[in-house]
Amino acid sequence: MPGPSEWLIIVLVLAALFGVSRLPALGRNFGLGIKEFKKGIAEASEDDGKDKDKSESAKSEPARPSGDERSSSS
Repeated sequence: MPGPSEWLIIVLVLAALFGVSRLPALGRNFGLGIKEFKKGIAEASEDDGKDKDKSESAKSEPARPSGDERSSSS
């Protein structure tokens, strides 16, 4: 983790690159991006849990032949 002097250098470089007036907007957008990323990861892990439950229930049910297979044999 950078110390206080490193943070000061980082802030000065960012201020020189983007301008002082844009720094709050950049920080806000960066925070929103992180929030959306974490939300997406949480939703993906929830979806994986639902898919796992569906696959386990499908394994426990016996396979049934479809109607097309029965009609083609006659």
